[in-house]
Amino acid sequence: MTPNTRTTRAADGRTNLYGCERDGLARHLAAHTDKRFHADQVYHWLYGRNVDGFEAMSDLPAALRKTLAGAFRLERPALVPVGRSEDGSIKYLVRLADGAEAEAVSMVQGERLTLCLSTQVGCPLACAFCLTGTMGLVRNLKPGEIVAQVAALAADRGLPPAGFRVVFMGMGEPLNNYDAVMAAFRVMVDPKGLGMAPRRITLSTAGLVPGIEKLGRENPRPRLAISLAAADDPLRTKLMPVNRKWNLATLIDACRAFPLGPREKITFEYALMLGVNDSARQAEALARRLRGVRAKVNVIPYNEAGLGGFRTPSAETASRFRDSLLARGVPASIRWSKGRDIGAACGQLACGGRAASAPPPAEIPAG
Repeated sequence: MTPNTRTTRAADGRTNLYGCERDGLARHLAAHTDKRFHADQVYHWLYGRNVDGFEAMSDLPAALRKTLAGAFRLERPALVPVGRSEDGSIKYLVRLADGAEAEAVSMVQGERLTLCLSTQVGCPLACAFCLTGTMGLVRNLKPGEIVAQVAALAADRGLPPAGFRVVFMGMGEPLNNYDAVMAAFRVMVDPKGLGMAPRRITLSTAGLVPGIEKLGRENPRPRLAISLAAADDPLRTKLMPVNRKWNLATLIDACRAFPLGPREKITFEYALMLGVNDSARQAEALARRLRGVRAKVNVIPYNEAGLGGFRTPSAETASRFRDSLLARGVPASIRWSKGRDIGAACGQLACGGRAASAPPPAEIPAG
């Protein structure tokens, strides 16, 4: 079943339409109306106007509204605020219909607000420094469960679509749930959907090369970010086991081939860990790796998550690492994560810390 038609059926037999794209919605409604514009109206009410009941869709015939309410549900997962950071960021628990849970975050950065979305419950990649990875993969999120995070968070903060950015950087690897993520993305950027500009949405991956190549063929598509964490294969494989399948040379080649707009760059996220990957040698190697790539580097001081062996470096160390990149012609900045005090920062999401017990980490060689 494609994301256009992927729905869930309630115990009363009604199908949940939330998350359907335009064509999928039209196919479901075809048994009840022969006018395609009715599906377009429902679509706009559902996403563009954030309405969750047919009775409010005033431009539909009353009889049709009654019929549709008897046949379908418009149900979103519940989002519950579970923590408010000193920096203004808020962490939400996403409660799904089957009892599974994920997390999402609204992050405040000056006057900019960014919504950080989850795409899976847990994550299968088992990066050594990430708390989410200790959960393993519970399941993929459906398109409606992804879109709902945007709609609910925007409503909670009282924001129009142009008033925030979205990053697929929460729980899970987005490219491992490609079809659902792109279905949700298309609803987000549809003018009659959430109406967001594609450039305001970023997808972050640990480096799944086939997915990167596939994403490059999409139009429109989100901006691309790569989680790197090391500039040599032995260290990156220790930190990010995905490197065994697609090593750095393969990953960087895919990035060089990725089609970019005139002013667009690929963002490389470098989680900087004390005594692990913060050396001058790693900075020099990273600069060499990125030659020929239209890149910028976000140096992200590590967010401690209770995993042994990983600590936050000092601001001085982070500045020295960034400056080493700048001196070699690589655009770089330091990004201190938001929501660290409530377990809402990168690598800390695990449904309130209810992750499986993490095994003792393998010895990580200093880079």
